[in-house]
Amino acid sequence: MMNKLITLLLVSFMSLPQVSMADVWAEREALAKIKNELAALEALVMTAKMRSNSNDRTTFDYQVLLDDLRKIQAGISHHLTVPMEPVVPSSIDALSSDYTEHQK
Repeated sequence: MMNKLITLLLVSFMSLPQVSMADVWAEREALAKIKNELAALEALVMTAKMRSNSNDRTTFDYQVLLDDLRKIQAGISHHLTVPMEPVVPSSIDALSSDYTEHQK
């Protein structure tokens, strides 16, 4: 009985790194999908921009939104291209979050 328990524990411990590596690859795949979705969003933003009226009293700043989408995409691309090593702190540009302009 004790022998079976030890064998079970050894097998469990040996499989832990494989499970965590699978999680890393699943995360990277999910991030790649998010990056692709953000690229598709850019096309939607451009379509909305073409349909907007710049003479309206309140306008949406599509360029700021596009810049923020591109910052997010660049961050994901950077994460996906760097080797999987220990985390090194880096600076991240803040998103604008101010997309509306009001004319007086």
